[in-house]
Amino acid sequence: MKSRLSRGQDKCIPELTKVREYANVLHLRGEAYQEQMWGWPVHYEPELIEENALFELPDADNGMKRERRRHDSPASFTVGESGIWFFSLLWENGHDAEPVEFLDVAPVEEASFDVASSAGVATS
Repeated sequence: MKSRLSRGQDKCIPELTKVREYANVLHLRGEAYQEQMWGWPVHYEPELIEENALFELPDADNGMKRERRRHDSPASFTVGESGIWFFSLLWENGHDAEPVEFLDVAPVEEASFDVASSAGVATS
């Protein structure tokens, strides 16, 4: 069961278990992804490891210097819109580790969620 937003928007709040399953499928594929799902924008970026990335850094003479360094960026998944409903997963502890989750939900007076439902955002 999905909860609907009250702001006259035609968007639903999906069950977080379904969102996690979808994110894990994308993570296993390991390919960048950008689409609409459940009425929300969905993005997945795979882990990025560059052994010899080029950076521009400030130098001691108030100028800039170029330097090559290793650059790592963890895999990430996001769905929703910040300030309304937003959920993200970040594999910051490694590709095979459990992702760190973040959930941003509009205040109850601004959004109407069925929090008593076992399928609602508050209990998923």
